[in-house]
Amino acid sequence: MTRHGPLSALLALLVAASPLAAQGRRRRHRPPPRATASRPVDLRLLRTERASAAASSLALPTMLPAVIRCVEQARSVDPAALATIRRVDVVVSLTLGGRATAVTFDPPLLARGLSACLGDALLTWRQPGVIHPRASVFLALELRPR
Repeated sequence: MTRHGPLSALLALLVAASPLAAQGRRRRHRPPPRATASRPVDLRLLRTERASAAASSLALPTMLPAVIRCVEQARSVDPAALATIRRVDVVVSLTLGGRATAVTFDPPLLARGLSACLGDALLTWRQPGVIHPRASVFLALELRPR
C-alpha cells in the first residue's frame, strides 16, 4: 500500500495557486461581446401628453423596422434631400382607443416619398391601455449619415 500524503499535499498546493482557484474554483461564463450594428435611424420617445409613457415606449420597437425601411428607401431615391437632415421631431396624435389619427413632422420632410411613407408607417401605431381622447406622443427621429 502506498502513501498518498505528500503527493496529495503537493496537488492541493498546485490547485490553490491556480488562477481558477482565485475565481472561486469555477470559470465564470461570460458571453462574447455583441457586435452592435449601427442603425441608420434612431427613434426615441421624448414625452407624452395624456398618454402612458410606459405603453408608448413598448410600442416604439414595433414601429422601428417600418421607419428604417422608409428612410433607406428615401436615401436610395433622393440622397441629397436627406443629407442635411439629422433630427426630425414627430408628433403622433392618438384617439380614445389608442390608434394614431395624425402624424406631423418638424421640420417638414422634403425628400420624395419620405413623409408619406413615414406617415403611413406611424399611422399603424397602436397603444394599449386607457387613452385620453386628445393624447399625443412626441418622438425624436434621428438620422445618421452613411
